[in-house]
This record gives sequence, structure tokens and C-alpha cells, in this order.
Amino acid sequence: MRATIKMIAEKAGVSIGTVDRVLHDRPYVKAEVRERVLQVMEELEYRPNRMASALAMSGTARRLAFIQPGWASDYVRGEMEAGVTRFREERRDYNVTVDIRTYPEGDTAECLALVDRAVDEGAQAVALCASDCPEVRAKLEELAKKNIHAATYNSDIAGAPRLCYVGEDARHAGRVAGEIAAKFLRPGEPYLLAYAGPAYAGHKGRADGFLERLEELGLRREDCRVAYTHNDYAETYRAVRQALSEEPELRYIYMVTLSVPGCVDAIRAAGREVRVLAHDNGPDICRLLREGAVDFTIGQDLSYQSYQALHLLFRAVAEHKLPEKDCYYPASPILNAETI
Repeated sequence: MRATIKMIAEKAGVSIGTVDRVLHDRPYVKAEVRERVLQVMEELEYRPNRMASALAMSGTARRLAFIQPGWASDYVRGEMEAGVTRFREERRDYNVTVDIRTYPEGDTAECLALVDRAVDEGAQAVALCASDCPEVRAKLEELAKKNIHAATYNSDIAGAPRLCYVGEDARHAGRVAGEIAAKFLRPGEPYLLAYAGPAYAGHKGRADGFLERLEELGLRREDCRVAYTHNDYAETYRAVRQALSEEPELRYIYMVTLSVPGCVDAIRAAGREVRVLAHDNGPDICRLLREGAVDFTIGQDLSYQSYQALHLLFRAVAEHKLPEKDCYYPASPILNAETI
């Protein structure tokens, strides 16, 4: 039998009117009563009529802010926008607005200015991809004090007062990369790790996990040459060319940056045979896998990250349902030329 509002009211020990106020997110319901009613709805697997609920909620506007860096990759940008589009489509009848705001990659001051602007313009929750630094942590503290929910996505700021994190388990992905690399490296042989830099928690997590796993498998950190190339093609090209010229035995490169084409072009220009392990599965990476220029890549579902972050924020703001987990991790599949 399908659950009804009357059944919920009886089991929760409240009036039908109270259930209606909880269902439609109306005021004048004590927090403990609201929580009890929501729990009963879950237990009875109550699913309200979508259009009826939408119309009931349409009088209450919801405003979410989606703040992101200016992705260097068209693929990343497109996948993130696809997740936002999916959320907007599913919630098109719920009077919810998503403001996408983009700052220059690495510009923390502009990122924080966008957060302030969004809040000033009425944002009730913020999905944020930003560097892990004291300034951003302080801003999350400020939002929490204002009772404005914030969820991080793509790159976490662990331990900060955010609602949750949605994105790759970066350290685990790095450990997977280390497990793969260990199959091709010999003790004492040099290898190159190229990534954007330690300020971006997602890249740092991958790098830390990679080195951690290699060390567990008997490969020394001191044999690792590290290059910070900031997702920039030219910086990556120069760093790889220099590493190849100075390390004649270098045969393995782990690319944590988006500028994998810069790495491949540098290897080709040097006329060397080098194994390359990358991340993500955009068009450039897939092409390089097919060409044999990249051996493996570790994928991730980017559109899931943007969609899930907004979905969880909406539930917190409109339905007063907090996430069940601290972190939501999509799968990190290992891909090669035969599996893309």
C-alpha cells in the first residue's frame, strides 16, 4: 500500500497539517518534530507527487551558487556544465536558480570575491572548487557562521566546515597510479611526477598517494623528480624536456596535470620511449591512448561531481536533509587503449 500523509501523521504522532508544513518546507515546525516527520517519511518510503510538490514549493525561491576555476580543458568545463544542466532540468519546477561563477584558475582573491558576491545576491548555498589555503578555510568558517551551506567538489578542503565533498578520492587514485607504475619501474631508476602544485588539494592528494604507494613497494622517493607545471602546456613541455635531457635513464612519467599533450610533445621532440600514466578521460587523453603515447589513464566522472554537489545542497536548503556521508566518491576506473 502506498503511504499517505494521514499514515505519516499517525505514525509520527502529529497532525496532518504538521506533515503538510514539513512536506512543503513551511515555518512554525519545531526542529525535532520536523526531523521525526522526515524520518517517518523515509521509513514508509513516502514519495510525494512531483508536480504537486513542485507547485507547493514554487513560492519559495532557492538560489545556489556554483563557483569554479576557469578550467583549462574544454572537456572538464563541458562535463561540469553537463552536471549543472542535469540538475537544472530535474529541478526546473522547483523555483531554484543556479548561478555559475568562474574565476581565473589560481586567483584565490577573485574566488573569494565571487563567494561574497553570490551571498550578497541571495545565495543560500555554495558549491565551491577552490585551493586549500587559510583564506578559503576562513571563508568557509564565515559561511558556516551565517548558516550558509557550502559543499566542495573536485578538490576537497578536508576538515573545513563544509557540508560535504563530492569528487575523486585523490589519494586513493594516486595509490592506484603508484601500483601501476611499480610494475614498470626498477629500484634506483628515476621517474618524473608532474602536477599543478600543492595548493590544489586534488592534485596534491594524487601525488602523495602515488609516492606513498611506491615507497611501500620499495621504490625510493629520492628517485622521483617533481615538476610543478600549473596545468600549463608550455611549462609542462619545458619541464619534461629538461627532465629528459638531464635524466638519460628516465623511462616513466606520472602526469597529474591537465597538460598531458605538452608532456607527449616533449617526449616526441626528444625522440625517447617513455611510459606515461595520466588522469581523466577527455578527448585529448583518449586520442593519446589510441596513439600509444599514453599507456594508462585513471578516469573520473566529472558531471557527477557538479550534479551531486548541487543535489546535496538543494536537499539541505529545501528539504532540511543533510548528507549521509562526509565524502561522495565516484569510481576511478583504470583505462587503456582497449577500454576507452
